[in-house]
Amino acid sequence: MVIGLKMPGWLYTTITALGALAVLAAVVLADRRVTTARQAAAAATRNQRKAFEDVLVPIVNLLGDIVSSDRTQRPALKQQMKLSIVTLIAQLVGPADTRACFLEEVPNTAPGQREIKCQNHLWSGRGEPPVTTFREQDVRGKELLKLLDEGADIFVPDVDQLHASLRPDSHTYKTYISTAVKVGDASLGVLTVDCLRPGDLTKDDTKLVAVFARLLGAALAVKR
Repeated sequence: MVIGLKMPGWLYTTITALGALAVLAAVVLADRRVTTARQAAAAATRNQRKAFEDVLVPIVNLLGDIVSSDRTQRPALKQQMKLSIVTLIAQLVGPADTRACFLEEVPNTAPGQREIKCQNHLWSGRGEPPVTTFREQDVRGKELLKLLDEGADIFVPDVDQLHASLRPDSHTYKTYISTAVKVGDASLGVLTVDCLRPGDLTKDDTKLVAVFARLLGAALAVKR
């Protein structure tokens, strides 16, 4: 007789996300700048090994630390997870000058005055810092908060094709991805990735960022 064991939700999410990340990292990374089937096979093998060694193992170890930690240790470990995810996205998604950032909603704001911002320098990539605050009163802030509430994501191939009210205030990037970090009804933040040139990001990159968002969500949702 086989007795079924119910798997905790965070563990199921993590296992699923890690498997998807391993496959996506190998496929997406191998697909860049590869011109022959033989090169693709060799690159996939190298990148899959690199994904496991440089991405999966540290993330799994850190997630294990979060799960086993007490209430006093957990906030610092979760902050470490946020920074680790942002750093890995900047390294694995897009070209070398990719920039990634994690935005969190400011708590206890008045109705109609919500804000989402990059706190504690949770960004990585090229040297120029990103826009750190988006407000509900502004069109771009309102759209970003809507994305967070709905648990959605967006890929913009070229910001110059957007309506003028949605274009960035600066010319520091031309393409971007934004993905909500959400677990159940809990909206935990938004992962964003941007690059300097149209074509630097693809729809496949959106899938990879979404997997990172699920991993981060699983870590941030751990409670006692």
